[in-house]
Amino acid sequence: MGERIGARLRVGDCLGLRGELGAGKTTLIQGIVLGAGGDSDVRSPTFLLHAVHPGRITVHHLDLYRLPDGIDLASLGLEEFLETGAAVIEWSERTQDQWFTGRIEMEVTGETTRSISVWLPWHLRQGDGG
Repeated sequence: MGERIGARLRVGDCLGLRGELGAGKTTLIQGIVLGAGGDSDVRSPTFLLHAVHPGRITVHHLDLYRLPDGIDLASLGLEEFLETGAAVIEWSERTQDQWFTGRIEMEVTGETTRSISVWLPWHLRQGDGG
């Protein structure tokens, strides 16, 4: 799923990911980065806050876990990131929804199972990317 989304990412796309620890957010982002033409070395930037993954389109990976609720993404430079790339943001519930063009919620339902709810713009779901 992540690779299909990444293959269709456009400049300005901003995806919010929600889900508890261990739900698979970073694994999904690994697929998105691969689909966007980046490499597979994707780790959660919990301590760095922001990781940049160049490819066909640059993917900015942000992790808001250690930041307070209500964080303003403009103060982190999100507007500038979206001018030349796309962003995928873990723990997106800690900020305003106005930034997101799509949202993915993940829930652990068993030791090896997850429930995933997806709200994406047309071009990321089924569009031809053009």
